[in-house]
Amino acid sequence: MVAPVLRKTGSHFFTRRSGRVFASAGAAFQIRLVIARMMDAVRARLRNLPFFAGLGAETLDAIADASTWQSLAGGWEVFSQGAPSDALHINLTGRLIVVRESPEGADDEVVGYIRAGEPVGEMSILSGEPHSASVYALRDTELLSIPRDSVDHLIREHGDFAAALARIVLTRARRPQTSFQQSAPRIFAVIATSPSIDVDARVKELAHRVAAYKVNATWLGCNSEPPETSEFDLTENAHDVVLLAARVDQSPWYRFVLRHADRFLVLARRDSRPSKPFPLTSDAGARARKFRLVDLVLLHEGAHSGRTAEWMEAVGAVRVVNIRDSACVDRLARIISGKSVGLVLSGGGARAYAHIGAVKAMREAGVPIDFICGASMGAVVAACVAMGWSQEDMETRIRDAFVASNPLGDHVLPVVALTRGGRVEERLKRNFDDTLIENLSVPFFCVSSDIVNGAVRVHNRGRLRTALRASIALPGILPPVIDDHALLVDGAVVNNFPTDIMTTLHRGLTIGVDVAREGVIDIEAFRDPPGFFSWIASNGFSDAPPIVSLLMRSATARREHLEMPRPADIMITPPVPGVELRDWKRYEIAVTDGYRAAKAAIDEHWASLAPIISAAGR
Repeated sequence: MVAPVLRKTGSHFFTRRSGRVFASAGAAFQIRLVIARMMDAVRARLRNLPFFAGLGAETLDAIADASTWQSLAGGWEVFSQGAPSDALHINLTGRLIVVRESPEGADDEVVGYIRAGEPVGEMSILSGEPHSASVYALRDTELLSIPRDSVDHLIREHGDFAAALARIVLTRARRPQTSFQQSAPRIFAVIATSPSIDVDARVKELAHRVAAYKVNATWLGCNSEPPETSEFDLTENAHDVVLLAARVDQSPWYRFVLRHADRFLVLARRDSRPSKPFPLTSDAGARARKFRLVDLVLLHEGAHSGRTAEWMEAVGAVRVVNIRDSACVDRLARIISGKSVGLVLSGGGARAYAHIGAVKAMREAGVPIDFICGASMGAVVAACVAMGWSQEDMETRIRDAFVASNPLGDHVLPVVALTRGGRVEERLKRNFDDTLIENLSVPFFCVSSDIVNGAVRVHNRGRLRTALRASIALPGILPPVIDDHALLVDGAVVNNFPTDIMTTLHRGLTIGVDVAREGVIDIEAFRDPPGFFSWIASNGFSDAPPIVSLLMRSATARREHLEMPRPADIMITPPVPGVELRDWKRYEIAVTDGYRAAKAAIDEHWASLAPIISAAGR
């Protein structure tokens, strides 16, 4: 529930909740007493916030005297894009989201999040320009607001305040990508969609498993009474993670949970269907609803209805976590605690066999794989892992599909490509059938490139083999994939190593294996090349001519010297000596090299990996 908050409006006072105005002298006297006590509480709280660290007592008193303290329910707007700036706001508790409106028809851009203790609106108040973005309360939030005139006075009269404000401005100006970094969610709503789901038992178990990762966690059951805001603040401040168990109903507790959660975990049985519309937001703040972060946790109980996508659509899920066994529950615990491991596999033709060796090394060391993605051939190996296949099964299938015979051997006189693509499609069908991405054992996505608009396409739902076919459609070698008005080709064309996408998907450790950095093409093959018929006479039709390597490298070549916007935390770059992009027969060399490179990287980064491995294998 939102605490009643008093704000000054001239000689009167009003509460945000009731809106009642008090004008009598007696009422005003009582209100002034309440205001004085609140301002004492403000002073005490300010001393514990990062923005105010180092400020003198006189400056803190001046800030408290000049400020108003207000509460916003989850979903309420703090200010809107384009509005004039009239105050500097300090987030005392809760979480704010900064959103920049896009042109009509495009999605709004999430600029970032404001954590407790951080200011917002400082750029506009200093420049005198309208707000460049809108700010909303993602959950019940308390703000300290300092009017423009008071900010100007504080800057003139209190140098320590001016210095603190300048540090914030400089930090955000110098590091725009990280200054509004996504704050770690702390309040997780775990919502049962069926009476048959014992949500309290599941949340209790989750809290226990989260604690194994050295995260201070607690939980509140679904029959709890909504606490006062101040009481709940104490619970939040005392823990890293708070889990709120709830059922979908109209109870005061459920409404409290909807207003206070940073992230929602919707527990659904795979044999059920969602209600529509799904009641996952409170009545207030419709504009901010779409920015609520939701995970669908699909419990594998009962017969599969095949309605996963329907559930995703109903609850607005950005991720799906399938719960099949105890290991899956551990994965969910790592996701909540910020200890998940994401694996990114680059494209690279036959050199991507090295990914198989890297996965083997990770499995032997006990490194969990909680999210996995890839581009081009890296996407194929990633899909094998996401299917839940054993190492032996994965290697057998890859050997059969790519080593036993050339997957690009169905050559044609080129019109749109050098091959028909029939062999590739048959092998994808044989191994992945009609599996849907949202039903995979490990959360997965792959990327392709839309060459109509030059944008990356992220495939995180739908038929797996269709997504893989688009991701490996090397221009000029395989025919492109037409999807409505999009023309999709190999993911390597736009983003061959999507660590930037993976790092926005989870808050844990990202491991990247890149096999396309160098040594991928033999220069000598292009020095005085033979004619077409001379090549066929010497090599036959089973081997791909050098033009295939040229086209593949043209698609995967990147400007490696440029700094990646969001690099992997652990980089593995197997040299794969002597293996070109089209050397489909050199399986053992690539796998062995990938295994060695991954083992060396695991040893080097053991300090970071050991706590996760230890907790995961307990």
